[in-house]
Amino acid sequence: MKTCRDWKKVDETIRSYLGLRYHLVGVKMQKSEIKGKGSQLKPEKPMAYCQMVRIASLRGRTFLYDIHDEACPTAEVVLGFRAPKYAAIEARVKPSDTRSVLVTPLSEMSEEPDVVLATLTPKQMMDLTVILQAGKHEFLSVGFRGEAACAEFTAKPYMERKPNLSLLCNGARMMYSDFRDNELIFGAPPVIYIQAAEVMGRITKTGGALCGCRTSDIPTEIINGFEKAGLSKGTDYFFGRVDGNNIRAYLNKDFQGRLKFVTFHLPLKMASEREAKEAVKRLKRALSRPYRVSWRSYWLDLTLTASEDELGMDLLDGESIETAIKNFINRAMQHLTRTGIEV
Repeated sequence: MKTCRDWKKVDETIRSYLGLRYHLVGVKMQKSEIKGKGSQLKPEKPMAYCQMVRIASLRGRTFLYDIHDEACPTAEVVLGFRAPKYAAIEARVKPSDTRSVLVTPLSEMSEEPDVVLATLTPKQMMDLTVILQAGKHEFLSVGFRGEAACAEFTAKPYMERKPNLSLLCNGARMMYSDFRDNELIFGAPPVIYIQAAEVMGRITKTGGALCGCRTSDIPTEIINGFEKAGLSKGTDYFFGRVDGNNIRAYLNKDFQGRLKFVTFHLPLKMASEREAKEAVKRLKRALSRPYRVSWRSYWLDLTLTASEDELGMDLLDGESIETAIKNFINRAMQHLTRTGIEV
């Protein structure tokens, strides 16, 4: 990113990498009343905050509203429009001195938002978590309980300055908004999204790694085996060139921490994002497990995950590792040829 205020670039990078359908949404808590042209951004009738987030992410609309436009009593308290009178709501904006709230697509932000929201599927959340936690030993800690979703995805990130995840609530899914069953919201301070976009940008330029699994605890004998096959050890994967192709290898552990599976990843650069999407559609009809295909921007990712026995390789034997990699590349290229895909 050239500057931390290049919000349009942040939005484009993250949406392209994760394959998001929706805009990222920036939220700004304001201590001033709505004046002048700002009143033109008020909703035509009172709406719930979660509904405005939904519309901003789906349709790219901007809202600037106050307590008189808020249809959800819980959101009035959570966003700091007023203090609670009867029930205690822990996750809320404090002090309760909010006068107006700006909800807008991140790409339209002219100032730094307080919180940025992403509407994601579980798979997209997994991919984002991999980026956020790459190289870190700790887990991504989040807190939710399926009630007052706005408290989970807005108030907690705003007050604690940490990311949080919400599985939403009945109000967001059924009463006020129409979030789908497979959607959730990730809310975080803007710096989290800036850092994610920077990492995604670097990965996209190189075809990058698919996961953040660390290999620092891999036995030296296995590292030597991959090095003999022509691959070097990166922070979270092995990488190198085999038969003129960039290749990456990941070692997957089972729940007991034992090395059980190997994942080979072949990133292929397409001419455009449109061609990458089209290639994925065609390949999905031709490929079957353990092969998988996906796209990131203009990159086509072909992967194979299998056990040592299934691959016919020995992790301690560089020659067998190289043979397994070459077999994977050859089969991948055969599938590309059969489906008429040129790279």
